[in-house]
Amino acid sequence: MPVYTLPGTEVGPRLARILGVGTLVLAVLIAAVWRLVPDSPAADRITIALVVGYVGEGIGPGTEIRLNGVRVGTVDAIDFSGPDRRRLGLNLQRSQLFGLTTGLNIDYVPGNLFGVSALELRPEAGGDALADGVTVDLTGRNSGRVRDATLSSLLSSTGDLTAQVLTPQLSQLLSTLARDFDAFTPLLQAIGTTVRAYTETRQLAPSMLLDRFGATLTGIPPMLTGTLTLLDASYGNGYLRDDAHIQKFARLWSNVQNQLLPATSQLFGTAQPYFAGLLPIATAVLDRIAGSVSDPAGSNGQLRELLDRIDAAFHDSPDGPVLQTRVALDLVPGLASPLAAGVNPTAGGGR
Repeated sequence: MPVYTLPGTEVGPRLARILGVGTLVLAVLIAAVWRLVPDSPAADRITIALVVGYVGEGIGPGTEIRLNGVRVGTVDAIDFSGPDRRRLGLNLQRSQLFGLTTGLNIDYVPGNLFGVSALELRPEAGGDALADGVTVDLTGRNSGRVRDATLSSLLSSTGDLTAQVLTPQLSQLLSTLARDFDAFTPLLQAIGTTVRAYTETRQLAPSMLLDRFGATLTGIPPMLTGTLTLLDASYGNGYLRDDAHIQKFARLWSNVQNQLLPATSQLFGTAQPYFAGLLPIATAVLDRIAGSVSDPAGSNGQLRELLDRIDAAFHDSPDGPVLQTRVALDLVPGLASPLAAGVNPTAGGGR
C-alpha cells in the first residue's frame, strides 16, 4: 500500500484511518443528540390554542398573527376538534401581548392589498392573562367573538347583495320613485324660491315671526269648528228637510247662475265705456289728496285735536246742541252795558 503523506506533515495510512473513523463517530454522535434531545422553546415564546367554528379563507399554517397592527406570532397548525369545530395552534411572543387575555376576539382580515389573509387579535376586558398551553373556546355563545372580514367574505357579501337586493322589483321601485320626484319638482322649486325670497327680504327675527304665525293658528280651530257646524246644519236643518224647500234652494242658485250673474256682467260691460275714463281722474284726485298731507302721523293727531275742540264747544240743551260763546267786551264799556242788558239768561248761551 502506498504511503500517503501531506507536504510538511507525517500522516501515514494508520493515522488517516484513525482520523476518518473519529470524524465519522463524531458526526453520528452529533446527529443522535440533535434528534433525541427535545427542543426547548425560547423563554419569550408561548403556544396557545383557539377553538373556533370556522376558519377564514387563506388562514393556514404560517399565517401571520397581528395585535394592533404589529406582528406577534404565526399560526402553527389547524386541526379538526369535532363537528363544526376547528383548533388553531398559535405561536406568540409573550413580550408583545400587552393587555391580551383569554377574553380576546379574533378577526380574519386581509393582510395586504393583494388579499393575503392574516389573523388579527383584538383585546377585550375580562378574562385571565394568556399562559403557555391555554385553550380559548370561541364556539357556541362565544361565536360572536370571531369575525370574518377577509376579501373572499367581502366578495361573497357583495354577490349576495347583487343577487338578493338588486332585483327587478327594486329597479322598478327606483324608477317609480324617480318619476314621482319629477312630478314633485315644481313644488320643491316653489319651496326653494319661497325660502330664498324669505332669507333675502327678512328684516325681523325668526322667533318673532314664528310667534306671530303661531298666533294666527289660534283662529284655525274655531274656523274648522264653524265649518263643520255649517256643514252639519245643512243636514240637520228642518227647513231643508222638505223637498219643496230643497227645490226652492236649488232654484235660488240656478237663478243666481243663469240670471243674476249674466245681468251683472252685462251691466258692468255697458258701464265700462262711459265710466272707464273717470277712474284715472279719481286716482289723480286721491293722489293729490294724499300728497297734500306731508306728515300723516302728525295730521292724524291734529285732526283729532280739532274734533275734540269742536266737540267741547257744544253742550246739550232742551232745544238741542248749543254753541258755547263768550265775548270779552270789558275794553268797550259803551257796548258792554247795552248788550248785557239785552241778553236773555233763559235763552241759553253764556256771556
